[in-house]
Amino acid sequence: MKLLAIFSILFISVACTAQTSVKIDNQGTQVDGYFYATKKDGVHKAPTIVALHGCGGMLNPRGKPNFRSNAYAKILNRQGWHVLFIDSLSSRHVKSICTDGRLVTQAQRVSDVQAAVAYLSKQSDSVDAQRIGILGWSHGGSTALLSNDAGVDYLVEPRAIVAFYPGCLDTKGRRIELKPIRPVLMQLGEIDDWTNPIPCQTLAAQWPSKVRQDTYAQASHGFDSDGPVRAINLKLPRENRTVHTGGDPLAKATSQAKMISFFKEHFK
Repeated sequence: MKLLAIFSILFISVACTAQTSVKIDNQGTQVDGYFYATKKDGVHKAPTIVALHGCGGMLNPRGKPNFRSNAYAKILNRQGWHVLFIDSLSSRHVKSICTDGRLVTQAQRVSDVQAAVAYLSKQSDSVDAQRIGILGWSHGGSTALLSNDAGVDYLVEPRAIVAFYPGCLDTKGRRIELKPIRPVLMQLGEIDDWTNPIPCQTLAAQWPSKVRQDTYAQASHGFDSDGPVRAINLKLPRENRTVHTGGDPLAKATSQAKMISFFKEHFK
């Protein structure tokens, strides 16, 4: 996927919050984003993480960034890094793609990442454009992986990619075709029955010089959440599936520490 357009940015300040709402013009689509600026030690020009939500989006029922988004922003801000969360659904009038990924495709989400990186590259007063990372969860983790393919162009090159429990199969059940050109860290759950870890493990084995993975024993999908594991019935176009999602305290703590260490390594 080539970078075909020049992306323009419109800022909208949000009073009394630690974030700034952002509209990113991605080839005519005004994609919503939320920029969390780090306040650590007076840091201003800092590395920045582009963060990608899962299939259920990043907003709570009140239309604000949900607990996960705010929690990860705090974790990353404490490291002295800015965070830009991209909401790929709301501007396309979609609330969820968990049962129909055709509503917002991976190709559209990858182009959102390109637009976000283009935006960050122009924020010379606050963003260190030579130290941009990409972070995603589930469907957003798959987007993070695909955004790292050799065929995806950027105005500036991201430095590293972290994907939590991504899906490594395409919509037809085939392992995604990918030539990763930047370092990748995947964090996987051993008993994840929503996004099976085995295709991701195979991908890591195929590209050992670029891709690392950790698989957490007895961890389900969404193991970095705080809630208990619960069953969800997915009504998919061709089948109904029951999957499980919920937190594992040890896997959460370990994976978040590895995420921070990985970005630090590649932001040197």
